[in-house]
Amino acid sequence: MPADNGSKLRNREFPKGSGIRIREIINQTGGTVFNGSCMVIVPAKLTGTLRSRKQFKSWEEAEKWAADEYRGFQKQGEGYFNATLEERSELAVCLPKLREHNITLTEAVEFAILRLRPEGGERRVGEVVEEVVGSKKTRYERGDLRERSYKDFRIRSEKFREAFEETPIKNLTVADLKEWLLGMKTGPRTSQNYLSIVAEILKYAVQKRYIFLSPVDELTDYDRKELCGNTGSFKEPSILTPDEARRLLFAAQEHPEFRLLGAVTLGLFCGIRTEELKRLRWENVKDRDPQPFVTISGEMAKKRRIRNVDIPKNALPWLTLCLNREGVVAENANANDYQKRFQKLLKAAGFGTVDKKSGKWKTNWDTNAMRHSFGSYHYALYGNPLETSRQLGHKASDQVLFDHYRALATKEKAEQYFSIMPERNVSKVVEFAG
Repeated sequence: MPADNGSKLRNREFPKGSGIRIREIINQTGGTVFNGSCMVIVPAKLTGTLRSRKQFKSWEEAEKWAADEYRGFQKQGEGYFNATLEERSELAVCLPKLREHNITLTEAVEFAILRLRPEGGERRVGEVVEEVVGSKKTRYERGDLRERSYKDFRIRSEKFREAFEETPIKNLTVADLKEWLLGMKTGPRTSQNYLSIVAEILKYAVQKRYIFLSPVDELTDYDRKELCGNTGSFKEPSILTPDEARRLLFAAQEHPEFRLLGAVTLGLFCGIRTEELKRLRWENVKDRDPQPFVTISGEMAKKRRIRNVDIPKNALPWLTLCLNREGVVAENANANDYQKRFQKLLKAAGFGTVDKKSGKWKTNWDTNAMRHSFGSYHYALYGNPLETSRQLGHKASDQVLFDHYRALATKEKAEQYFSIMPERNVSKVVEFAG
């Protein structure tokens, strides 16, 4: 570098024919020279935008950087000239569109690769469904998943597989899902169940990187309401009057062949779910302890919420009428065994009517009537939402549920409900087959 301004400063093209120029400059402040440097200027014809500049302390550093830059531009140019005529034409059409939306070509390419060439590989919908069902089967056989949950998932996912068997899962869209669900013409609750199954399958696909995003995540609130109704609303539970509860208990007592007195007693006065009753064993019913309770273990409970449920005093004499206290409380020899016997009990107790046209008996029974009755009357009697939630196995923060329970029952009715007792002079003893 020259020592002062009197020296001749170099200014030349490097590499030759590149259009890149390197020139020496003097750096000074207020007329005082403090050092010199080399400026590299890259023309706009190479950058594709504006010309660029970069300073270096020595001529050697400037030449090295200029040479590296030029080699890089040459490689990019080779790529362009190696492109086919069709590819160049496509680039000429697409670039203005990208520039209009301030998107670089690199951004567009990276966005497309993630979606069109998934990192986890290409998969059809049918293949992904088989993978997820296979995983569920392994968990079921290992005992980590209940039979009912496994079968429900397998049956519903099969419907999804049949509809989109050969469709590449990366091509599945929100419109496809909506058309399929609406075309099934099911009720809102059933649609919600199918949507939950599909969401789980697509979440798996995202985690395995078969797709970049799940179409389910793109459903708007309006889409969900169209498919599943207003899922955010809470349906007011249906409960039994004390007289109706009494009628059900006495029917179970008078018909020991149904083998349901134990299940009805624990459903009405302990709020135990039907599916929990089917897994509950008599050894978990501690009705002869000083403080009677029922243990709902993790294997029985919904969402594995373990709890101990108090047995109220009026339930104890009903339980003593069940003599054969071995095995499960609610016998269920096959998938429909319990339900068939319960339907017979409802008919015997008068919960239904005979259709005048068809002559067939139809029940007006609400599926969760026993559990909802317990929750409503327990809350009305004690006025303690935390305690009622503990007994039911609900989250303590489920205030919406208790707002509905509070409106359904009075304390007076609750006292009547928890005072239902067997007749004092019982002429026959119920033989309960477990």
